[in-house]
Amino acid sequence: MTEVVGLGYVGLYATDLEAWRTYGTEVLGLQDVSAAEDSDDQTVLLRADERGWRFAIHRGDAGGAAYVGWEVANQPALDALGERLAAAGVAVEEDPDCAVVRRVEGLLRCTDADGHRLEFFYGARVPKQPFVSPRGVRFVTGDLGLGHVFFFVTDLPAAKKFYLDMLGFRLSDTIEFHGRKVHFLHVNPRHHSLAFVQNDKLAPALGHFMLEVDHIDDVGRTLDEVNTRGVQLTETLGRHTNDLAISFFMKNPSGSEVEYGYDGRLVDDATWRVSNYDATSLWGHHRD
Repeated sequence: MTEVVGLGYVGLYATDLEAWRTYGTEVLGLQDVSAAEDSDDQTVLLRADERGWRFAIHRGDAGGAAYVGWEVANQPALDALGERLAAAGVAVEEDPDCAVVRRVEGLLRCTDADGHRLEFFYGARVPKQPFVSPRGVRFVTGDLGLGHVFFFVTDLPAAKKFYLDMLGFRLSDTIEFHGRKVHFLHVNPRHHSLAFVQNDKLAPALGHFMLEVDHIDDVGRTLDEVNTRGVQLTETLGRHTNDLAISFFMKNPSGSEVEYGYDGRLVDDATWRVSNYDATSLWGHHRD
């Protein structure tokens, strides 16, 4: 078992912060809290629920992932995770200065097998002011954490060793197609908080992150916004074979993609059985 209880936050680089501010609020329905959180002019902070922030967009020379934050329950869990990673030979470091910036009580950082920066934390700040989506959207978070992230990796066995063996994430299932096998991992009842596939042409890179909403109409309304605003749609509306989410995919201003979906499957570890699927979708999800 893992000390990690959910995906906590995502940091991204972008060359155009104003494009992300507009995209994050008017398309995704996130709340811009940069001013409320006293963010500097090099960072846009976006809120999705009761937490102070969930996405940090940093000005950079190119797009891509800056870091991924994984939440643990408390200080003992953080200590135990750090000790296990260190014993496995992973260079892990406590970073109190970063904890102040991220507005959390404690934080450790390391890199995964592909060099992606990971931050493990506890004690995220919850402000008194309620989350208010500019589009009236409600996201499915809470005990399930913040959606999921999907990575292209250079070395599949190394990624599996790091996340499954060292971190203790649990395998939900796999999808095998076009000679590649996608692995889906969970840390709580959400079907997957992390997925990865080896792709030598694209790796190492963040492929997409997923946001789940609590009503199918919000998926449709967001798709209307995408079409109206000319946002690049990368996969049409469809339903996945394994997690059963109804979703579509679109480009974001950092160059990766966002999956926007509804009705994701939940995992009960007491009864769950790992399966291997031969297709990604029951219907739809055609690449543009």
